[in-house]
Amino acid sequence: MMHRGPLIPVLSLAGGISLAKILGLTWWWGGFPILLAILLYLYLLKCSTDPVATFKMGKWHIVWVVLLFFGIGITDESLSRPNSLEKSFGEKIPEYLYCEVTGIITKTYGERLDVIIDGTNGAKARIRTGANDLSTGDIIKIPSNRLNSIAEDTTHIGRKIMPMLKATGILYSGWISPKRIEIAGRSKNLRYLFIDIRENIETKIERSHLSKPTADFLKAILMGDKTGLDEQTRLTFAQGGIAHMLALSGLHIGILAGFLILLMMPIKLAGRYKWGYIVALVILWFYVALTGFAYSSVRACIMTSFAFIGIIAERKNFAGNALSSACLLILLVDPGALFDAGFQLSVVCVGALIAFATPLNPIGHRHHPVLVYICGSVIATLVATGASWVLTSYYFSQIPLMFLPTNLLLLPILPAYLSIGTVYTGFLCVGKEIRWLGKLLDHGYDILLKGTETLSGGSEYVIDHQLPLWGVLLWLLALSAAAVILNRKNFT
Repeated sequence: MMHRGPLIPVLSLAGGISLAKILGLTWWWGGFPILLAILLYLYLLKCSTDPVATFKMGKWHIVWVVLLFFGIGITDESLSRPNSLEKSFGEKIPEYLYCEVTGIITKTYGERLDVIIDGTNGAKARIRTGANDLSTGDIIKIPSNRLNSIAEDTTHIGRKIMPMLKATGILYSGWISPKRIEIAGRSKNLRYLFIDIRENIETKIERSHLSKPTADFLKAILMGDKTGLDEQTRLTFAQGGIAHMLALSGLHIGILAGFLILLMMPIKLAGRYKWGYIVALVILWFYVALTGFAYSSVRACIMTSFAFIGIIAERKNFAGNALSSACLLILLVDPGALFDAGFQLSVVCVGALIAFATPLNPIGHRHHPVLVYICGSVIATLVATGASWVLTSYYFSQIPLMFLPTNLLLLPILPAYLSIGTVYTGFLCVGKEIRWLGKLLDHGYDILLKGTETLSGGSEYVIDHQLPLWGVLLWLLALSAAAVILNRKNFT
């Protein structure tokens, strides 16, 4: 059984955010539906003194909820929308701008900086520069005349990626010499404390006896840092349809959650199983903070939190409600997440698994426990890929055809690999290195990489095609309709 409660607010919120984004509505437009929602609620409250009227008008409660969250979506998006330099400073744009460095990626030409421009309500810029001594969290001073609006890039690639850049708040780009970048201070944001901790852990991984490719792979799947992966490695995993292995997602959070519960077994044996779940939950959220609050990992951790809280409170947990609640919380805090490719892929895949994986499995769990697992793995891979291929095509212009054998044969290795990597890294952090675990990680990475290369067949089994936006929307609409029809008995 799945209640519709959390689903209605999140869909209404997403609708308000989308409308405000498309039409550029200001915050006060959201006041109209919010006011209507309040008036309708007060009217229904007045009618509640009459039992007959209350029963007849019960369905109108859905209307005020829709209006309320639709208005909140409009207001939330407009207030969090980044401003251009012209809108922020008028005609007198300062000669120098202060920016906060949020990301640094090493490229062949030098380094690429992702920065947030101070005084613009979160407008971002992507700066190309040479090698420098900057680190994330630094406050830098740059000349404003070196930044160009991304709308001015009229090349084919520029026009293709501009909507994706704008959706994440990146409005400017440019080349700035390292000599013209001045460090003006350091951000006091708590987030950078976690970044410093993460960088220290990554330094220990880099200085270990792991081969460089293995160390870069471990940093990607464990710490969420993919900057060390070369383009060929990324391409190999993408062509095999297992690029999600490189990104922190619900799969990684689920594996770590299971690993933590296993470690908490002594607490459970002592009769304090609830404390084991509480400790595991605290460690999971620390891990999410440590890896940069990626949308997919935050969504997965919120869903895991609902599951653990349900166990602690001895209440049933519904996966659909947990997913809707996670999306609602994320969008309320950051409405721009709605337009992030990682967030969309995460939600679509998990939603499809909840809606289709169990109903489509023809094997009974009680009679064939092993067979139901095998069949479930095949169905889950087909469902997740079938739901997300449109987004993969739209954002990355690729459709891998060999996803099924690659996922079925190689993905089961990830839980063991991630668990070994966690233990290995934990010992590194306390100053000890277990060499034989490192050798296991090296051999495991070789198996994953060579296996992917063999099973994927390279570029011969990849369709290079970008699906238009209307095609994506039609496919997702059809999937939603199929999900409702297949699960119509489960809605209350």
